[in-house]
Amino acid sequence: MNNVGCKLIIGPILFLLLLSGPSCQLQQVPQEDKAIVPPFNTVVFVGFRSGLSPSQPSGLIRSPISGAVFSADPVSEDVAERLSELLFERLAKDSRLNWVSPREAAALFSQIASSSPTLTDRDIYLQIGKSLSAEAVLGGHLYRWREREGADYSANRPASVAFDLYLMSAADGVIWWKARFDKSQISLTENLLDLKTFLKAKGRWMTADELAEIGLADFVETFPKGEKE
Repeated sequence: MNNVGCKLIIGPILFLLLLSGPSCQLQQVPQEDKAIVPPFNTVVFVGFRSGLSPSQPSGLIRSPISGAVFSADPVSEDVAERLSELLFERLAKDSRLNWVSPREAAALFSQIASSSPTLTDRDIYLQIGKSLSAEAVLGGHLYRWREREGADYSANRPASVAFDLYLMSAADGVIWWKARFDKSQISLTENLLDLKTFLKAKGRWMTADELAEIGLADFVETFPKGEKE
């Protein structure tokens, strides 16, 4: 068999081997008309809160801010706080904005929630922004954090994470910007359109942290920067 014939046969075989590796599935959200983001300087970063506490059962829940539906599992506040810190570190590098840290916002959240237990998370977010004289509040929820079970190239259960984030006017609660990340890693043969994530994973089954990293990077890239000089 000549070299050309060998290449014609080997090429498809290599492609099929590539398809057998893990990929990810991103739940696409229909694009909506976006609110115009006015100039803003000070942002309170409330960060992520757990959509379900460890005592609650898994199931479908709605975002307390937008009403969007997520498949959710109980998630500890420790994981939500760690994810918040990771995102805050990246966003705070933007010197054009004045940031209030999630730790400072958390103290106010506890005070307001304990004094007014009937308030929703959204209401508390806005109260925090007003008390700190900020133009905007940035916060969301962590709905799912399933760790991978298995090794890099042989997983019994893939990682799966879901979280969202909203930039809201502290004055009236208008949502200026929002982002949603809902991914479960699957094999590339099940999702041929997600080759980009397959390449990022280098053919491995990712951990929950590695999967969440993709979402955080997207959030930072698309987040509006404000207009502080």
